[in-house]
Amino acid sequence: MKIRNIEVEFDFLDADDMEKFENEAKKVVEQCKIKEKQQMSYSQMIREQCKIINDFFNNVFGDGMSQKLFGNKDNLKEHISAFEEIVKEKENQQKSIVSSLERYQPNRETRRNKRK
Repeated sequence: MKIRNIEVEFDFLDADDMEKFENEAKKVVEQCKIKEKQQMSYSQMIREQCKIINDFFNNVFGDGMSQKLFGNKDNLKEHISAFEEIVKEKENQQKSIVSSLERYQPNRETRRNKRK
């Protein structure tokens, strides 16, 4: 899978990978809610939200991943875009496997009914 044209080893259909993703994605949501309640300047809010997303990428894909993706920049648009890429890829992989399973389900039911 590629994130911002950087190849990473990750499979949303692998239970360990998915568990790591789910835990870290949950942390992103929780931490963003906490930061929104704090009084800080807009620039500091951007830095804090970028840090949360950096931590997500480092924790899911390994230390240094956020540096590879974003360098030393704290551009919220780039960070959110990369995060959205991951979420869309997860959805695509899940749709693909559901589609594959559905393709075989009717055949199995048909065979079962013929036996009766």
